[in-house]
Amino acid sequence: MWVLQALAIILSIQAGVLDLVEVPPEVRSLPVALPAPVNLPAVLPGSPGLNDPAKNRMLPPKRPGAPSRGGKCAPAARYFLSSDKLQASLLSILPPQIEDMVKCDKVNMKGVLGDILATMQDSNLLSILDITSLLQGGGGLGLGGLLGKEGNEDPSKPSSGSKATGGLGQLLPEGLPGKEGLGGLLNLGGGKGSGKGLLNGDGLSNAVKPLDDIVENVDSLKAAVQDKVKSVVPENIKDPFSDLLNMDIQETMLKLKVKQVKVGSTDINMGADGIKVLSEVTADVEGEGLLGPVFTLLQFQSVMDVTMNIAVSSNNTQCVNLDVQDTHMHVKEMNIQLLQTVTETVPLPTSLPLNDIIPIVLTAKMNENLEKSDSCGIVLSDFNDCKNTTGLFGYQVHTARISPKGLSIDYCVKANIDNKTVPVPGGRLPPDPKNANVSITIASSALRTLVKYVAKQSSVQMNDLEAQITYIAFAPQENNMLRLLYKVDITKDSQPYATGETKLFISHASKILNSKLVPDVKLTRSEHSVVPPETKEEVEGIMAEVTRKAWSRFNELYKKMSIPDGVSSNTLTNSDVKLLRSNDLQAAS
Repeated sequence: MWVLQALAIILSIQAGVLDLVEVPPEVRSLPVALPAPVNLPAVLPGSPGLNDPAKNRMLPPKRPGAPSRGGKCAPAARYFLSSDKLQASLLSILPPQIEDMVKCDKVNMKGVLGDILATMQDSNLLSILDITSLLQGGGGLGLGGLLGKEGNEDPSKPSSGSKATGGLGQLLPEGLPGKEGLGGLLNLGGGKGSGKGLLNGDGLSNAVKPLDDIVENVDSLKAAVQDKVKSVVPENIKDPFSDLLNMDIQETMLKLKVKQVKVGSTDINMGADGIKVLSEVTADVEGEGLLGPVFTLLQFQSVMDVTMNIAVSSNNTQCVNLDVQDTHMHVKEMNIQLLQTVTETVPLPTSLPLNDIIPIVLTAKMNENLEKSDSCGIVLSDFNDCKNTTGLFGYQVHTARISPKGLSIDYCVKANIDNKTVPVPGGRLPPDPKNANVSITIASSALRTLVKYVAKQSSVQMNDLEAQITYIAFAPQENNMLRLLYKVDITKDSQPYATGETKLFISHASKILNSKLVPDVKLTRSEHSVVPPETKEEVEGIMAEVTRKAWSRFNELYKKMSIPDGVSSNTLTNSDVKLLRSNDLQAAS
């Protein structure tokens, strides 16, 4: 039975039969709404972001900066750029581009600000000031006093009921019938009847007329704001500036222009997901027009954050660049901070903040304009001047990645020898040098590919003898020396005759100057041995010719050796090329 009764009650509520809450007649007699103490601007049509506060926060990246990957080969070379050098490069490239972006005509900061000012509900400058901020900073004129907070009370703590109603009580005229006043009317104290005073207070029926008188107190509030503004203006322009605040905005803002944009601090954070940049920017927008008989210029100052995500991209070529993604401008505040009279420029001792709605709309509209523009975005083309270079070795990007340590680019390598392309086997590369700003590492397999090709091209025929290199190896020595060992099979009349072994000791003093390899290799000495020993005198001549031919060919090819391009804005300008114990070549600065 009780189930049926519950169902009947629910259906009655949906049909509007039952009135569960009876509104007391005293409440019905209250005014519909209280007058607002300040004039806020109207919501601008077509301004995204006003109805969606989440759009005004920092935007998450649309595309994570994933490492750029190339083919299936194993890397045989690497370029490294430290995070310190990369940040230094960005700090030199980004600020002027950020300034140009904010000033860009298609972002249209001046036009957006002008539209906002033109659609304010009230027509004078006083109406667009942030009254709350001004009065909170004004000591005895603080808004807290008008709302009942004492000057020494912590604003972060909830007010007690008596203090919360005290300020509103001050807005009501003296002589409100009933000793409880507004406090008793609302009964917001800590007693058991908290929250019920609105319905039970004896003075409720007499509250309508005193509440109507609040409008006069709002006018007093405006007057207090104007007095507060005048208190921060130099004495010689107090009265003319007061007149300026009450002038029609349309008369005041005849012309707006972005006068100056300046990037202050810039923070750059590097991680596995890319580079995150946060820059603090100030932009001065000047309003020129007929500002009365005294003022010729009024300047607005915007303080904003510009954020962006930067990812690395390569398109599987030999060149890597940085791609700026998700650029976002967040206008934090707008202030009036400079006046110009007929005779002098007057910087205000304290900036006058504009209403909070203005930065919100400005943020939304400027970002919308930036997204639509194809010419205002930031492009880091100066970071790397991509050119198709040629040389003994060709390098194609295998992987490019950002980490807290910096930028690493791994390359696949091919050798271009005598119109032939020979893949260079890859493998595990040694770590980058400690504390290096820029480094280049080339795997030992590149040098091995070179000497193997030289061995194949070093056959010699002399009289009835023929010699051919059948084995070749090299190893590092002290003082950056290279020992090259090869074995030679010698035949006589096409029959095996002797086996020779030669050791070449090569000094290696090559350098990288202005991103180019400057080879410096010298043959310092050689050692030969022959089996069987009795053939030594007969084969000495042909073995010497093999050495001459092999060294000549090696020296010729090594002089054509090329290195990875890396990043053109951060190259090795004067670095020694070291031969590591692993036979890899490495240079750093």
